[in-house]
Amino acid sequence: MNKTIAWPAVCALALSIGACGGGGDDKAAPAAATANAAGAKPAAASSFDFAAWVAANADCKGEYFSDVQEPAFAQTLRDAGVTVSAESSIGEVGPGGGTLTPGRPIRLHGLPVRRVDYDFGSGSTFAVVVDASAEQARAAIDAKPLPEIYREYYSLGVATAPPSEDVPMPDIQFVRAGEQKGTQEIGCAAFDM
Repeated sequence: MNKTIAWPAVCALALSIGACGGGGDDKAAPAAATANAAGAKPAAASSFDFAAWVAANADCKGEYFSDVQEPAFAQTLRDAGVTVSAESSIGEVGPGGGTLTPGRPIRLHGLPVRRVDYDFGSGSTFAVVVDASAEQARAAIDAKPLPEIYREYYSLGVATAPPSEDVPMPDIQFVRAGEQKGTQEIGCAAFDM
């Protein structure tokens, strides 16, 4: 999960323990540190890798639902050039959803990404809409027919673990037809059971 750090506070703390000081001029170091902290963007915001975040969450290896509940995450996305939909619930705790559109081309499994649709509540879905044929999308995750228990919403995918008594419906990577011609959805679905 990506966390935003209050850089001025960090530098002020570092100054108080001498980490930002240069050793000689005690008055110059705090002034320089304050000027640098006020004008600098946090490194985390400018280095956020949206494509890697999308890939991790589509592969059921991320924690997008925790990220999107962080109030500062919308700004992190915008700083990375991502358009956050007006109906997006980023920063709100509880059930929600929205759409994220990359501002520059990204790929998932080599396929061009149009957007990411996400929702969470009693389960969660992270669906990456890609320009691809059904065959390309299935091959990208080596999708196979899923067990009957998933078939109300998903027919092809890969379970992330075998079912058990405690977890009868493990998370799945899925592939399904997109709403627009020439698109497919590749993503992760989690179930509360």
